[in-house]
Amino acid sequence: MLLAEKKKQQNLSEYIIYMYQTEALLRSFDLDIAQIKARVIDNIPRKSLNDEGKAALLDWYRGIISEMKSENLEKEGHLSFVQSEVKRLSDLSLQLQVEDENYRVLFNRARPAIRASIVESEGLINDPIQACLNGVFGLLLARLNGKEIMDETLAQLDHFGNVLSYLSVKVRGN
Repeated sequence: MLLAEKKKQQNLSEYIIYMYQTEALLRSFDLDIAQIKARVIDNIPRKSLNDEGKAALLDWYRGIISEMKSENLEKEGHLSFVQSEVKRLSDLSLQLQVEDENYRVLFNRARPAIRASIVESEGLINDPIQACLNGVFGLLLARLNGKEIMDETLAQLDHFGNVLSYLSVKVRGN
């Protein structure tokens, strides 16, 4: 089973962020499967992934590239099937804000940071869960690029992570 499928079963928020990472990785190689094979797959140690696993991963990347091209996502944006999972989390969030006091407390702690993130996006984001996902993904990218992250930002992102973790646990139970 590919890592993406494991993540989807175990933690939907992690799966979504993993797929965002995958989109970014594929774009960094201009959606060129030969580059992906030469620079990514061929560099995976055999003890980590055997030849059959590498072939399956290469086919999976091919499929993602095909989807990205068919949805005109060569430069930016997210795959529709991934965004449908974001909607699933968003719908659950709305439901839990009404039905679940524990979630309501977590969400309200994150609310100021969510609002700030939405305002900062200048209209590109209007969904609170998308704001949380983008914040966590942005942190990952910043760390990968060696950028310093302020303590205040880390505290805000901690709230995002708490919201996403709670939702992922709840969605797995449904």
